[in-house]
Amino acid sequence: MSENPFENQIDITKTKLLHDNSLISSYKVKQMDGDKPVSRWVRVLHDISNHYAIKREKDLLIYLNQFKEDFIRFDEIRKVHFNYLQFFDYVGKKTLFDRVKKSGNVSEKQAKRLLENIISALEKIHGVGFVHNNIRPESIFDGKDHYYLFAMDHAIPMLSSYESELLVGDQRYTAPERMNGKVSEASDIYALGCTLYFAMTGKHIYRLKAEHDRYQQLYAHAFHSMRKENSLPYFWRQLIIWMTQKQPEKRPSLADLKQWLEDQLVPKFIRDEVISHNKKLSNTPLEDLASHHYLFALFKRANEYELEGNHDSAFNLYENGAFQEYSRSENNLGLMYEKGEPVKQDYMKAMNYYHMAYQKGNPYAAYNLGRMFEKGIGTDVDVQKAFKLYQFSALRGHRPAQHKMGSFYAEGQGMPKNLIQARFWFGLAARYGCLASENSIKQILMASF
Repeated sequence: MSENPFENQIDITKTKLLHDNSLISSYKVKQMDGDKPVSRWVRVLHDISNHYAIKREKDLLIYLNQFKEDFIRFDEIRKVHFNYLQFFDYVGKKTLFDRVKKSGNVSEKQAKRLLENIISALEKIHGVGFVHNNIRPESIFDGKDHYYLFAMDHAIPMLSSYESELLVGDQRYTAPERMNGKVSEASDIYALGCTLYFAMTGKHIYRLKAEHDRYQQLYAHAFHSMRKENSLPYFWRQLIIWMTQKQPEKRPSLADLKQWLEDQLVPKFIRDEVISHNKKLSNTPLEDLASHHYLFALFKRANEYELEGNHDSAFNLYENGAFQEYSRSENNLGLMYEKGEPVKQDYMKAMNYYHMAYQKGNPYAAYNLGRMFEKGIGTDVDVQKAFKLYQFSALRGHRPAQHKMGSFYAEGQGMPKNLIQARFWFGLAARYGCLASENSIKQILMASF
């Protein structure tokens, strides 16, 4: 991002960039605390479009502050331009990934401490119905005598929902059940098992790399087995095999892991398991995953069919996913019924599918349902319902819904006219590429002269 995220922050005297990408950057800063400069760690969130997720993360961080031994203390959050700045106490700059790459693999003693620390952190997160959802070497700080789990921006409730269906970007530590939109405590256990393997070997458990295609990564989680298991100490090998079982119900619980730290015992089926060394990457990973009925793969395959003009095949796959309550398939099936292609047009069915997906938190479905209420498609016009649905969608980062919010406020549609709110929503949508919002801002500015 071009703007300085620390512009006009008069209490910040010095900044040092630690990590940087298009979504999140992190800095070590000096912050004045009275007359004394104090080191802080600051995460800069560059994409602020999903207000709902950012607020939920803030609430979770505030809650976790009470567990001083397990989490880096969260101090405050600020909005600067189109960034949010999260301030934390400074505990060091090295992640577990940095530590392994610079200093080598962790010892068994260090691995035990790592496991103890992360178990304790997960007990608190799971205790309030959340999963961390992003355990990996890059999301664990190697502090002084303690490993800290951070990156709570991916934490989501333990529910089958639109959020649990999303698989965007690097999937090297993703539990296979996530491809069916399922998430649970066991999903974090799986990712922690993969992370322990990396900590003790310096390698990924399936030798995946960030540059591997996302579908190849997911294929490996579904079908590959641990590589070079004999490079691990015997008892740790058994533990990681247990933690990375493909079926979540076969993995240990946090209580099981705590007991393992005492006696290093695993179930008989783990001791008897013979590892089949499947390490071959697929030439057609998406098709292979779809053939095994993973809902994420069925949905993506249906997307491809739709782009090719094969609407009948797309419809069948969307219907398959919708039958299993996969919200993204429900939404797209609703679109097909609304458009009348390749099935007979049926607005009632369209609204029903949109509503089912919206109930699972799907912002696209909320937008589509709002559009039908706004325009009176298959129902009576209800601007108030449309506004609430657009608001639900806009707060979760949906660009067209954010533009709609701007339009509603600019025109006073369903509520008093409010050009400040209109400019905010148009500005947010325009920031992330909505040309219609850019034009609307120009019109508001021209009208003000």
